[in-house]
Amino acid sequence: MSYVPVSNSVLPDANVWFSTTLHSWLGLLAAETLGTWTFHWTEDIIAEAMYNKRKEYPHTSSHQIEAIRDRLLNTPSTRISGFEIDRSVNYPDRFDAHVHSAALHGRVQIIVTDDRKGFVGLYPDPDKCPYEVYTADEFLMLVGDSAPEAIDEVIKQQFFYFSNKKISFNLASRLQDAGCPEFAEYVRKRLQELPLT
Repeated sequence: MSYVPVSNSVLPDANVWFSTTLHSWLGLLAAETLGTWTFHWTEDIIAEAMYNKRKEYPHTSSHQIEAIRDRLLNTPSTRISGFEIDRSVNYPDRFDAHVHSAALHGRVQIIVTDDRKGFVGLYPDPDKCPYEVYTADEFLMLVGDSAPEAIDEVIKQQFFYFSNKKISFNLASRLQDAGCPEFAEYVRKRLQELPLT
């Protein structure tokens, strides 16, 4: 199968969209890096994220659950649809078949997931995997290395958003809690250096 990935194309898995913190970061990064990074989605991935969100938070308002999908519907050009399930590989986790197949169909360069085991061993030779798999922490660090100005802008947006809500917050702690310890430290250091007044 000939596969040429679209440069800087990203497909976040449901576990990334599930996290309010990561969802916010990726959404803001998508806006800040328009034309540099392209974040894709599928109906299957969003349905899984929404299902798990409702399961985890049964008493939250429908608005909070629907917001995940509504924000993505504003970017219909990044939706991957009409794909068949790739039956040429052995799936360690059959429930990740739709993510792998969507990545192939959309010629995605990077899958972002905090559940890597579903992608380990898909191919007998790991170098044959046509895309790269990053954790959310690794991916955010990659963006920090390649587009630090975009990260700084998102830090400022997050800082002012929470400041205006007049609630106690810690951006680095939120990232730490979302499973991004390295990026949390990166943000903590940037917060000490950025003018935020």
